Amino acid sequence: MILITGLTGTSGKPFYDVLCREQYNEKIRVVVRETTDTSQFDGSPLDLELVTGDVTDVEFMKKALEGCDTVFHIAIKNHSHLVMEAVKQSPQIKRVILVSSTIVYSEFYKTLDLKEREVEIRQLLEERNIRYVFIRPTMIFGTPHDRNISVFIRWFMKYPLFPIVKNGTANIQPVSRYDLAEAYWLILKNLDNLKQTEYIVSGKDCMSLLEMFRLLTDLIGKKVRFINIPFGIASAAVKAVYYLSFKKVDFREKLDRLTEDRAYPHDVIAEELGYSPHPFVYHAKTLVAEMQKNK
Repeated sequence: MILITGLTGTSGKPFYDVLCREQYNEKIRVVVRETTDTSQFDGSPLDLELVTGDVTDVEFMKKALEGCDTVFHIAIKNHSHLVMEAVKQSPQIKRVILVSSTIVYSEFYKTLDLKEREVEIRQLLEERNIRYVFIRPTMIFGTPHDRNISVFIRWFMKYPLFPIVKNGTANIQPVSRYDLAEAYWLILKNLDNLKQTEYIVSGKDCMSLLEMFRLLTDLIGKKVRFINIPFGIASAAVKAVYYLSFKKVDFREKLDRLTEDRAYPHDVIAEELGYSPHPFVYHAKTLVAEMQKNK
C-alpha cells in the first residue's frame, strides 16, 4: 500500500486524475486535513482510504504508515523531515518519493534548513536501504492561486505598468502542474528501476522573465509597459521596507532571485522516463482564460 500526502493540492489534484486515467490498482492511503475538501474523491475508481490528520504530527504519521510500504510526499517540502521521522520509526517502508524544489540550487537561497535536512534524509534512507527519489520541480503554475504565474497575470489584468529589474533578462523555465503530475506518474511506475536519486522537472520552454511577461500580456490581450528599475534602487527600496516594517516584510531574497537564472533542464527524466512537457503557452492560455472569466 502507498501513502500519499498532498493529493488535494496544486500538483496533487492532477496527479490523482492521472492515477485514475492509468487505473492504478494498488491501495492508496491519502492524508487529508480536517478542513480539506475531499469531494474530488467522491465515487473514485481507485482503492482509496482517507486518514485525517497533520503531516507534522509524527505520532499521527506513524499510525498512518501502518501497513504501507511506499510513501509519496507531495505536501509542503519543509515538512519532509517530519514525515521522515515517522518513516524512521516504520521499518516496513521500502520506497520513498519526496517532492522538493530546484530552489536548493539557488545562490540566493538563504534558508539552509532544507538543504541540510535533505542531507540527513538521504543518510537515513540509505542506512535503511530504502529506495528513494527527490523530485525537483521548477516554478509551478496552473491555478489562480499558485502564487507564481497567477500573481503576474492578476497584475497585468489590473495595471498598465509593471516594474522589472535588470531588464527582465533572468531565465526561467516554469512547469505546469499538469506536466508535473505526469512526471509523478512516470517516477512512481518506474520507481524500482530508476537510475537517479533526484530528477529535475521543468517546463518545455526556457525564456527570460520579460519574454514570459510579454507572452502573458499577449494572451490577456492587453498592452503593458515594462519599466526597468536599476537594481541598486530596487534593492534600497526593499531594504527600506524591511526596516520600516520592523523586519516583518522581507522581499530581499525575492528581489535577488528575480535577477537569477532559474531555468533547469529536464533532459535526464526526458531521456530515462520519456517525460515530455507541453509548451508554456499551452497551459498558460487556459489559466489566463480561467482568471479572466472569474476576475
